[in-house]
Amino acid sequence: MIKTILIPGVPDVKMRPRFTKNGHSYDPNAQQKEASIQKAKISGSPEIFTGALEVNFRFVFPRPKNHFRTGKNAGLLKADAPVFCTNNKDFDNLEKFYSDSFNCIAYADDRQIVKSHSSKEWAGENEMPHVFISIMTLEDK
Repeated sequence: MIKTILIPGVPDVKMRPRFTKNGHSYDPNAQQKEASIQKAKISGSPEIFTGALEVNFRFVFPRPKNHFRTGKNAGLLKADAPVFCTNNKDFDNLEKFYSDSFNCIAYADDRQIVKSHSSKEWAGENEMPHVFISIMTLEDK
């Protein structure tokens, strides 16, 4: 069975817990997770998966303005614009954030994920930043 999730907007990363001056801790991810879940468009199997899973993540980021030419050629990429998205957001933090966000929504728990593939890419022409997640159940052998 397959389930797909599309989340419009710039991909978020998992942040570390924060501490107040009084020594109390809080999770800065709680509001981010809720916002991501509300924006998500989930299609495919409606049930919550319970077995082993393969999850594929595609993180699409907007290109910075300095990748584009100016003047009459505005909107065209510069010749030296990077092909690969090596921005400051780490794979593991991106994966952790989105894996945790869909616990009890797409699957029972993210520890069910036994196989994954991820890519960070620049948004193409006429493409908006987004996160695309595909979740597939793996048959027990």
